[in-house]
Amino acid sequence: MTGELEPILEEPSRPSNLDKGKGSSSVGLITIFALLTALGVSAGKAGVIVVLSLVAMLFLHELAHYLVAKKAGMKVTEFFIGFGPKIWSFRKGETEYGLKGIPAGAYVRVIGMNNLDPVEPEDERRTYRDSKFHQRFFLASAGSIMHFLIALILLYIVLVGNGIKVDESEWTVKEILKNGPAEQMGVEAGDKIVSFNQVQVETWPEFTSLIAGSPNEFVSLEILRDGTTYSLEGQLGELENSPKGQSQGNGFLGIARSKFPNTRVNPANAIIETGKEFGYLTKETILGLGKFFSPTGLGSFFSDVFEIGTTSPEDEISSAIGNEEGRVVSVVGATRIGTQLTEAGWPGLLLFLATINVFVGFFNLIPLLPLDGGHIAVAIYEHLRSRKGDRYHADASKLLPLTYAVVFVLIVIGVAAIYLDIADPISL
Repeated sequence: MTGELEPILEEPSRPSNLDKGKGSSSVGLITIFALLTALGVSAGKAGVIVVLSLVAMLFLHELAHYLVAKKAGMKVTEFFIGFGPKIWSFRKGETEYGLKGIPAGAYVRVIGMNNLDPVEPEDERRTYRDSKFHQRFFLASAGSIMHFLIALILLYIVLVGNGIKVDESEWTVKEILKNGPAEQMGVEAGDKIVSFNQVQVETWPEFTSLIAGSPNEFVSLEILRDGTTYSLEGQLGELENSPKGQSQGNGFLGIARSKFPNTRVNPANAIIETGKEFGYLTKETILGLGKFFSPTGLGSFFSDVFEIGTTSPEDEISSAIGNEEGRVVSVVGATRIGTQLTEAGWPGLLLFLATINVFVGFFNLIPLLPLDGGHIAVAIYEHLRSRKGDRYHADASKLLPLTYAVVFVLIVIGVAAIYLDIADPISL
């Protein structure tokens, strides 16, 4: 059972031949090793880490479904990562485990998911459709619950081990523009600017605002260098390209700051902060999904797809930020972004994975088959229609047209997103 593709659409299980299985397993393992090697060569160590992390995420999603199904006494016949041709598998008990060739998701096959799923009479009591409401509800939601747990754990680790929010008041001068105003005033790398024209400098944004509002003015700086305070004076410069509507340009000093330090959170407070960060990701994910699947959002998305290669370089540059804001990415784009974040350090990887888990968790809860949310909606509908001693079963044949339509739309969006991520990749 999965949010990517539903067992309704899977072909029936076939008994495996053990002798053939040994040969296919060897070929499959060689194929997996070759793919990982090729990925390592093209994307480096960070790329391999990201891909393996995403595979682990899919595994944990399906493991949640699997464990709930087993706990409820349902019969699980397959547990696979990927779709399409089988490249490696083994059987233990009544379940076949393995990998398939298209890494677009994963699934656990529980028998009797609906009235169209043929089941041996002796297994009917172990079907999904014959289980109690709370068992079906928990099984369908288990994958998303697992994603949310993973996200909470990752956020907590980052908060305690590194911090998410930065302290914009803690910075020093990192670089100085040659022959710029700062160099002429005597500012050096490593200096901490304490005040500007006797105004205490609290944060970097406040400082840059003060500088921008004083083009060509003579100013005084108070700086801290090696524990000693110094006063410096000089004239600021002026940026030639002034913002639209301004009669003059912004002032500039000619320095680059050091990286803002992250603020770590103590383990106790991190519990509350984790909830806040999770709430923020939840809000942004729900708003993002609603915006994307609106007529305007889908129209904008497919317009971007068809306009690739038809715009001038100037138009592409001027609209780049607006187009990429909130853009849906495929597994190709996600891997590229995750690789860039991983190269910057482990906090970037964990925050990336936390964000992906929250997104996948809520996406799977959309109340449409074949997503997990569709199974939840059906379970609730059946529960509401049932009466004591009279269990209602929804007719899955009536839902097939809508299910196939949803699958078609998801495939089209997925292919289009892959095309966008290859033709017009997002760079951080």
